[in-house]
Amino acid sequence: MIILDEPYVSPELAAYAAARREPVLDNATARACAREYGAPLNLVSDDAFAALCQGAPRLYTCSENALEWVYKKSGNNALMERIWRLKDKAACRDLLAPLYGNFFFRRVTPAELATLPFEELKVPCVLKPAVGFFSLGVYSIENAAQWEAAKAAVAADAARWSEQYPPEVVGGGTFLLEEYIQGEEYAVDVYFDEQGRAVVCDILRHEFSSAADVSDRLYYTSREIIESRLTEFEAWFNRVNGLLGLRNFPVHVELRRDDKGRIAPIEFNPLRFAGWCSTDVSLFAWGFYSYGCFLEGGRPDWERALAGKAGKLYTLMVLNKPENCPPVQSFDYDALRRDFGKVLHLRPCDFRRFSHFGFLFTETPADRREELDRIIRSDLTEYMQ
Repeated sequence: MIILDEPYVSPELAAYAAARREPVLDNATARACAREYGAPLNLVSDDAFAALCQGAPRLYTCSENALEWVYKKSGNNALMERIWRLKDKAACRDLLAPLYGNFFFRRVTPAELATLPFEELKVPCVLKPAVGFFSLGVYSIENAAQWEAAKAAVAADAARWSEQYPPEVVGGGTFLLEEYIQGEEYAVDVYFDEQGRAVVCDILRHEFSSAADVSDRLYYTSREIIESRLTEFEAWFNRVNGLLGLRNFPVHVELRRDDKGRIAPIEFNPLRFAGWCSTDVSLFAWGFYSYGCFLEGGRPDWERALAGKAGKLYTLMVLNKPENCPPVQSFDYDALRRDFGKVLHLRPCDFRRFSHFGFLFTETPADRREELDRIIRSDLTEYMQ
């Protein structure tokens, strides 16, 4: 079962759904995909789809916008409760407290945020919406100046977020202050099967340009990352799910791992893998659909997928706009392509409506990653017109 919704559905997902004859909720987005991509989707009415949602459905969504339908029309209270225990980051922290007893976090309302003095923070820390995704409203705080700047940015940007995404995606204005988690950051697409066992479908290293950077610019996976982290991460997810109790449930998880091997979660994003269909990096890198593993109840054949892939990085780049972005009439995607040795796929997007210009997928030799080092520091203005 699949719910397709804005802001984006990839042709790869639409083609997969059509080929499999997966039940797809009949909504405006799905009908538009069927027309635009020529995909003969198996569209199912609201009532029939809600009936399929009873029990323990294997339901996948490509966008958290779809959660609005799940809350209002699925009629599956157990499913809604599992979604919310992950979407509400503070509630999730409470559930996982037995694993992280000394972890600092604090829920604050917008009114409390406006008046909270820097002296009451435990720095370094992170400020972010209690409900949210895609690094919206995420600020790294180390000093008083950064604290005041973050509060001002929240006040200025909150209205824009609410225009772009429904409240089920970005919440109703409550924020979370939490301890900064040290270590390497990873983004993992994982699902929990009928017995609650974790099945990892991809692992991406999230790299930053500096300690203060919280953007989603650069992610990459590789044979070496999969081989070194797969068993360890699946074991950790199984421990976590002993507290979360998820079954037949896909999740996109951001986490950090420190140099002593300790793993701590940043956030769990329910009923989906990487947003904006960027989970298709598994298709471009490894040759399989990550959501296909979940919907078909399978496990990636990693031995086959990784064969011949040593020494290569498979990247996902979010072409996000810089702060204080100047007016943009056009973006030179051809020039961007020319700056990379091997482009696997480029997805432009409506940059007049959204906070980024699109997504870029590349293959880059691990020992010649100058193109990645450059793009992670670029504000992309060289491509703007």
